[in-house]
Amino acid sequence: MKKKSFIHRDEEGVSPVIATILMVAITVVLAAVLYIMVIGLGGGTPPPPTGTLQPPKIVGPDAVDVDFGRISSEQPPINLEFVLELNGTTEGKYKFSSNNDGDLTFSDGTDICDMMYLDLADNEIVNLGDGVKLTELYSGSRYKISLIYSPTGDRIDSKTFSTPGF
Repeated sequence: MKKKSFIHRDEEGVSPVIATILMVAITVVLAAVLYIMVIGLGGGTPPPPTGTLQPPKIVGPDAVDVDFGRISSEQPPINLEFVLELNGTTEGKYKFSSNNDGDLTFSDGTDICDMMYLDLADNEIVNLGDGVKLTELYSGSRYKISLIYSPTGDRIDSKTFSTPGF
């Protein structure tokens, strides 16, 4: 008895159209998986910068200058906010609404003080030496000013100072 072969030499495994569709589908799936992996690694909020405020300089009975020290990464002012405390109680917050310097007012219904931001390099980035001038503070009072990274709410630095008495 002769064995019959079930494999025919003239048969093809998969049609060229099906093979092309499968290769395109595999490529699309791999691209999607890589995209999701990259987005997962690169997403999220960047870590907060580290930095300092220089010691406040009293420039009058109701005025003080607070300069920025070094900030670990370039930050536009709109990523920062100041919190001002008077005798241990939070009196006002200011979040920069633009990168422009000018008069800014702390307020929570009433004016707390006036604040002017000075961008020495005029480059819309907080640099060493840029700062704020607070005026119309209460004489003979103890203040604490904190620099906050707005996207996360983390405190970068804070300094205390007292205005001269009468």
